[in-house]
Amino acid sequence: MNRRSFGRYWVTILLLLSVVAAAGLVVASPFFLAALGRSRGDWSVLGDIGQTYGAASAILAVLALIGVAFSLVLQAREAKSAREQALRTLHGDLMKMAMDDPLYRACWGAFFASGDEESQRAHLYVNMILNHWLLMWELRSITEAHLREIAGTVLAGPIGHGFWRQVRALRMTSAGSRRERRFNRIIDDVYWEMTGGEAASPAAAPGRGGSVVVGIGVVLALVVVVRRILRRFVGDRHYLRPP
Repeated sequence: MNRRSFGRYWVTILLLLSVVAAAGLVVASPFFLAALGRSRGDWSVLGDIGQTYGAASAILAVLALIGVAFSLVLQAREAKSAREQALRTLHGDLMKMAMDDPLYRACWGAFFASGDEESQRAHLYVNMILNHWLLMWELRSITEAHLREIAGTVLAGPIGHGFWRQVRALRMTSAGSRRERRFNRIIDDVYWEMTGGEAASPAAAPGRGGSVVVGIGVVLALVVVVRRILRRFVGDRHYLRPP
């Protein structure tokens, strides 16, 4: 059981225990009230205590709502994972068809229309390997240390090294999630280690310069907005001063 599943398991257990404990207190409360009535005989006190059932019912309602919301979130995540898995399976089937038939390979572009069929099949196969690693990484079924180790094994060879050299720019710019971007950075780090430890050029991390420019623009916009607010605030204070 991975860390994510383990945490989800204990959250579910805690919610169930909270609901059971609250229900047990509600069930046992009549016996407690009866014992309290025999000991004191003041039914006005018991009436005041009985009003606390409203708070107990509110707590149960909140716990039930939390449980429903939690289950809906889990269902949404499972549905999303199922859709992504279906898309990955379809993509893998298309690649297998291209590996088996030169006509289908030629449909993927000019590189696959050349006469070097072995290089084409090797390229597709390495792509399937990286997609498999990405799926395990997203499911948290592989650690970063393990990913670096197996990536170093594949990228140390000429086929894996050449594959990442050709596709790295596209993969680094087309990542759709933060975890996928982290995956690509890990593979790229291993690639540069296999290259000889050379520092990546500015083009090695596409999109980074654009992010810096956007960040500077946001900061400047915030400065302008704050200055306008301060000017308006100071002006209001000026008009509010007594003569």
